[in-house]
Amino acid sequence: MQRRSRGFTLIELLVVIAIIAVLIALLLPAVQQAREAARRTQCKNHLKQFGLALHNYHDVFGMFVYAKGGTSAPLGNASRLDGNYNRRSGVVSLLPFMDQAPLYQRIEAGNPALGVVAGGAAPWSGWGTSVDVGGGYNQRIPFFNCPTDPGIASTTLKGTISYAFSMGDYLGASNRDLTTTNGLFAANTTYGTRDIVDGTSNTMAFSERVQANFGIAGKSTPDVREGTLTSVAGITTSPGACLAAAAPITAGGRYTTGAAVKGRFSSTWCDGQPENVSFYSVLAPNSVSCISDNNGNSDGAVNLLSASSFHTGGVTVLMADGSVRFVSNNIDTGNLGVATTLGGKSPYGVWGAIGTRNGGETVGDF
Repeated sequence: MQRRSRGFTLIELLVVIAIIAVLIALLLPAVQQAREAARRTQCKNHLKQFGLALHNYHDVFGMFVYAKGGTSAPLGNASRLDGNYNRRSGVVSLLPFMDQAPLYQRIEAGNPALGVVAGGAAPWSGWGTSVDVGGGYNQRIPFFNCPTDPGIASTTLKGTISYAFSMGDYLGASNRDLTTTNGLFAANTTYGTRDIVDGTSNTMAFSERVQANFGIAGKSTPDVREGTLTSVAGITTSPGACLAAAAPITAGGRYTTGAAVKGRFSSTWCDGQPENVSFYSVLAPNSVSCISDNNGNSDGAVNLLSASSFHTGGVTVLMADGSVRFVSNNIDTGNLGVATTLGGKSPYGVWGAIGTRNGGETVGDF
């Protein structure tokens, strides 16, 4: 009798390989989705920590922190070590309530030997790097960063943050320095729960905002979520002007040129300028951001800064009651062709309504 070979035929082998390839193709998206779900949960937990810190601060002082404030200085010290120039971010004040009391104490103490006064140097001075390693301004704190944000992965960056103060929907002249806003935070002004007429469950406190970093791999041109379009006129009276200005120079979710784009968000969590640590509830999440100024080193005087993330379909936000919600990119933004007023009802739909603390709007599901 003739002996039969027990091996696979070529066709059988190809069929097995094809089945394995199909299984891998089905499995990979599931693995990626599971990883993203884990990252999204981590970002959500970070925001909850911010919420706990805000409310613990409120329990002690009877109010929430400012977005930007601090001590003044005469602008006579070239190294900017003689004060923080009223630009210290409210994140600094939250440090003791985030298990970062030693870092807060170092900043508060300054460094008299180097001429750094109590309260810390100017946030842009470099204090904490070459000037004074103990300063702490550029110290990286892990839970300040969302792992979904690809810019955060850079090991060369310090002092980064993925979360921003809600400044509401008002875009009036020089909203960079306004001491009164429609949101929960302002410059040199603090609000408490008594000021949230709309209810803490209907008012945002923080949102995610993507780090602007154009230097990492694959970022020769910035994503619209990362960069801020400069020199855009008319955004105070018609925020839709921002979308119109971006349309000719964007494609596939990216700017086609970086010449008119500035990236400053998350350059340091200690600098309270809106471009660094704030957002406005006007354009929908993951929309373009715009400022009225040019592309120089100046900070935007009139800012229209959008919430953003690399989560699919929207952003995670922290409400004033400490709860965390996911907001879709498709949330209602009302009429973007008109201006808003201080203390008035937001014309920017549900998104604008949850950004105001005292607009008197009725907020539906979102």
